Amino acid sequence: MKLIEVEFTKIVGEGKSLGRKDGKVVFAYGVIPGETAIIKVNIEKRNFIEGEVVEIKNKSPYRIEPVEDHFLSCSPWQIIDYKKQIEYKKKLIEDLLIQTTKENIILDKFYPATDILKYRTKMEYSFIESDDKLHLAFHKRGDYSTKLKLPSGCVLIDDESNKLALDIVELLRKEKVSGSLLKTLVIRSSKRYGERSATLFVKDKDFRFNFNGDINIVYSNPVSCVSSVDEIIKKGKDFLTEKVCGMDFKYGFDCFFQNNVELFEKVIEEIKGNIGMCDKIIDLYAGVGVIGLSLGRFAKKLFLIESNYSSAIYASINAQNNNISNCEVINSMVERIDLPVFFDADVLICDPPRAGLCKKVIKNILKYLPKRIIYLSCNPITQGRDLNFLLEKYAIIRAVGFDFYPNTPHMESLVFLDKK
Repeated sequence: MKLIEVEFTKIVGEGKSLGRKDGKVVFAYGVIPGETAIIKVNIEKRNFIEGEVVEIKNKSPYRIEPVEDHFLSCSPWQIIDYKKQIEYKKKLIEDLLIQTTKENIILDKFYPATDILKYRTKMEYSFIESDDKLHLAFHKRGDYSTKLKLPSGCVLIDDESNKLALDIVELLRKEKVSGSLLKTLVIRSSKRYGERSATLFVKDKDFRFNFNGDINIVYSNPVSCVSSVDEIIKKGKDFLTEKVCGMDFKYGFDCFFQNNVELFEKVIEEIKGNIGMCDKIIDLYAGVGVIGLSLGRFAKKLFLIESNYSSAIYASINAQNNNISNCEVINSMVERIDLPVFFDADVLICDPPRAGLCKKVIKNILKYLPKRIIYLSCNPITQGRDLNFLLEKYAIIRAVGFDFYPNTPHMESLVFLDKK
């Protein structure tokens, strides 16, 4: 084991702290800029080192005590005072957008979280067998082969959701279910209605579990590290309802839904405040339709584009339940939709996954040139890359940041662009 002493000076893109040692850049979680730390070297290459903290030699005035032992796996910024977290995140978004676009982009506003703990509406637990017992677990950050026991669950989700997960583990123990058959357990909760669903992802299609509650049991290919829905073995409570901006939205256990409802409403309020009445709005990567349907009254025609079949079905259900008749849901990969859909759009909304927009989508946008683009991203690096292409024909008129995931290095940025 190689130990080095490093002084750390800044936070960088992935939320790690950066220092330098013997001409090499050193990255580590669990240390704050201004601190000197003893670091165990995990990876050493020609130009950089990745390591983990063994000892903090001098503590930053912004360091606070974490609230759980496994914090590095779920929320490595638990050690940083929350006001300082906001300062870091605002600067990180601005720096990353400036680096990628070469434009001086300053956030007009940064929205902090209302709750910094128990805010998540979804938690995915793994499993570990230890002391001849099955336990909930998280993978160790930076070391996927190592798991950490979670005797009480995780503080990022509410107590009732943790209790549900722990109750299921206890029943699995009583049934003497082997951890080798289990992949993950996903708990989802509705903030406004107090509903919860549980989905157990297993590695064996013949898996059976005598549980009387509304639990979904799903076979998921054990070769993949992703908890994909390959076959439903038992259907339990398969959807939840959430209230967002005064409207009810249903979403399936296998659908994407924003984890921080309170801040998601702030995003929608920002969008509403920056568009007027128009003929046509297109919502790419629409999910179950929350953003697009919230804007239904602003447009004569609304198109929701969503590749996930289940999400597209719920988007249609949500349009009908909210009496939005000017909406058309298209179940398609965004890069494969019929090009005329782009034609003559007043507002184009983009909320892509972390990988950002693919080149074909950017090409189509630049061909049909919607009047305004509203781009929400969970990854300022790929957002900045995409903006670099869009700025050929567009100008940024407003940029806003959001702390959807307090105590973690993740952040959301919302950028408004107008056609030049």
